[in-house]
Amino acid sequence: MGLEMTGSRVLAIYFGSSIYVWGAIISIFLAALSLGYYSGGLLADRRPTFSALIVLLLVAGCWLLLIPLFAHRVCRFVLAINTGERLGPLLATTVLFGGPSVLLVMVSPYAVRLAAQTVETIGNVSGRLYALSTFGSIAGTLLTAFWLVPLVGVRALLQILGLSLVVLPLVVIKPTRKTIQTGLAVALFVIASLLMNARVKVATAQNQRLVYETDSPYHYVQIVDDGERNVRYLRFNNYIEGAISLAPPFETRMSYTNAFELARIFKPDLRHVLIIGGGGGIGARKFVSDDPNVEVDLVEIDPEVVELSFKYFHLEPGSRLRVHVADGRNFIRQGKTKYDLVILDAFTIGGQVPFHLTTREFLQEIENALTPGGVLLANINGTMRGPRSQILRSEYKTAAAVFDCVYLFPHLVETERNDGRLDPDRRRNIILVAVDGAAMSKEAVTSAALHLDAKSPTFLQDANQLFTDQLPLDNVPLLTDDYAPVDTMVH
Repeated sequence: MGLEMTGSRVLAIYFGSSIYVWGAIISIFLAALSLGYYSGGLLADRRPTFSALIVLLLVAGCWLLLIPLFAHRVCRFVLAINTGERLGPLLATTVLFGGPSVLLVMVSPYAVRLAAQTVETIGNVSGRLYALSTFGSIAGTLLTAFWLVPLVGVRALLQILGLSLVVLPLVVIKPTRKTIQTGLAVALFVIASLLMNARVKVATAQNQRLVYETDSPYHYVQIVDDGERNVRYLRFNNYIEGAISLAPPFETRMSYTNAFELARIFKPDLRHVLIIGGGGGIGARKFVSDDPNVEVDLVEIDPEVVELSFKYFHLEPGSRLRVHVADGRNFIRQGKTKYDLVILDAFTIGGQVPFHLTTREFLQEIENALTPGGVLLANINGTMRGPRSQILRSEYKTAAAVFDCVYLFPHLVETERNDGRLDPDRRRNIILVAVDGAAMSKEAVTSAALHLDAKSPTFLQDANQLFTDQLPLDNVPLLTDDYAPVDTMVH
């Protein structure tokens, strides 16, 4: 189970943490249980020796030590051959973790065969051993998920698991000339595998420098400096989630956060703002620095991201910027403050969309937390049409079931800003704005934007992108707590 939990973090870097990824992991590990129990029982009857059990543990341990050397190459290869969001994680899980899982499962029937002295005691022996095995699985799951992954990281954890399997049999086996030779050979293999281990999981470009990396409870996180662009990036797994200039005043380089000011079109006098999703705290810091009248509550579920925001992204909490480590929905539910603006910026790309922050029930909770005329603004990653627009269309449909008016503002990339043309098939940040009250026409939105003294240099151009075409909503679900299949919509 420790290997299963660790394996999920290896796959998340490339395939996200969708239901497909977990379905692949659970299926392959269950298949390993079936195959391991069957083959372990056959082998135990044919060769019921302690030395054969030792070989199983040694091979499994050495296999785990090798996984960090080729895991990321395997995942990149699977992505390159474009096997799809279902088959991709299934294939990667099989190649990386199928073999050692089968070997580890074979230990249980082998141990029963060796420990049972008579047929009369086999039930008692197997019961005790399987109870011990289950207890170990529980302990391995809790230790790995709650402490070891955040404490030592995935690479080190795979090495610890492998070393444990290698060292244990060498400690208990009777020292002979043959076992000493075997121990020396295994020791050399272990040393070589540790020395060969690559330093960086996700490669950086030639002009980039890795400043920091860690495995948090939710992401594999990198801080990367780009010397050519003079930018510092915050990366979750394979994707950039935040960027600032390396030069004072350390302004944001994520242009979509400028579009948060679109909320002022619908409620010009903002005082209390709630932002769900940290991403380095860049958007929150911008609100506070641009408007001395604004107070911001920033809610981020990942404590590691909060600490890195303080250390590397110049986030400084104070009386006007309060930082909370919490789940955004729980914070809304338990809070008593009313907000003029709630920004939902927790939908990371790469298959990590927290479904409980997409549903009608959650949007109703946000509506109840808004002041009269308050605004919900959500940053959604996708396209304006095609299969990659499913999450956008479902969230639009869901927001329209709660709020009177819903507006979409596709955020232009730099090349589009130069030629003024929107590519509807291109993945982008799309700003969804939901309010109660009378609807505003595109002309009214543009007019309101012209009369605002906005800090964003792209504010008027962002406002002019109001999407007025009809979105096809018949073939996408309204998202509820009971049914929100957002994992199946990520492409």
